[in-house]
Amino acid sequence: MSPAAGYDPKIIERFAEQLLRKADNVRVGCAVGGGVFGVFVGAVPLTPLKSVWGLPAGFGVATIIVGALVGILIGWVIGEGRAFRYRVQAQSAIFQLEIERRVTSAVADAVATATAHAASTVLEEPPTLPSVPPLSPAPPLAEEPAEEPAKPPSLPPLSPVNESARPTEPLLRPPGGPLPPVSPPPDEPPLSPPAVAESHQ
Repeated sequence: MSPAAGYDPKIIERFAEQLLRKADNVRVGCAVGGGVFGVFVGAVPLTPLKSVWGLPAGFGVATIIVGALVGILIGWVIGEGRAFRYRVQAQSAIFQLEIERRVTSAVADAVATATAHAASTVLEEPPTLPSVPPLSPAPPLAEEPAEEPAKPPSLPPLSPVNESARPTEPLLRPPGGPLPPVSPPPDEPPLSPPAVAESHQ
């Protein structure tokens, strides 16, 4: 696209001004045209066509004046109707130009606000602190007794577990070996030691 075809709002303003001037010229031109036509119509009694109106020639000047005034009035009304169209076109062009200007200014304000907000957030960041030389070691302090950690709650002592003595004899006796002692039934009295010895023999 050539540079001459770029957008230029001044061209739209000039176009709107030309339309407004054209509307004025059309209105005035129609009024003048109507006045001239009225003069010709009002001059009919002064011409050989006076028999059409049936008026004497003495009224010719009055008919010319009346014809001019009526022609100007009719031409003005017709010209005003045609000029209105040109005014509407001019106003629509100006309206579109005004919308474009307001949108451009709103976008520029939004960009400026966003830029200012971004700049303020950058300035609000904490500045970096300058480097501080290392500090000399502090003098030793008197040692304070370290706090002993809290002891867990004491549990009650466990009762000793009495394990039953395991039999030293094998669970299975070899064939032909002595039988283990048999406890007497509950209804019989216990045997005396010599009787127990005899039963084992």
